[in-house]
Amino acid sequence: MSGFFPHFPFFVPHSPGIPHWWDLFWWAFQLIVMTAILLSLRKVAVSIDQERGDVPVKGPQSSSRPPTVSG
Repeated sequence: MSGFFPHFPFFVPHSPGIPHWWDLFWWAFQLIVMTAILLSLRKVAVSIDQERGDVPVKGPQSSSRPPTVSG
């Protein structure tokens, strides 16, 4: 029954024979990929909001006056 179940053609992390640098590389790769995905989704969401007119183009503070602080 050794040929019945499919298997990946590469080694899985934490298996014998994987170099010690693999874990660090894998976490760095995941961090870079997930950051890129989140930033691209944020850019798409902000552009959709601007097209609909929900968010001012200048940002959250669209007034030209600085905020006043009462003391």
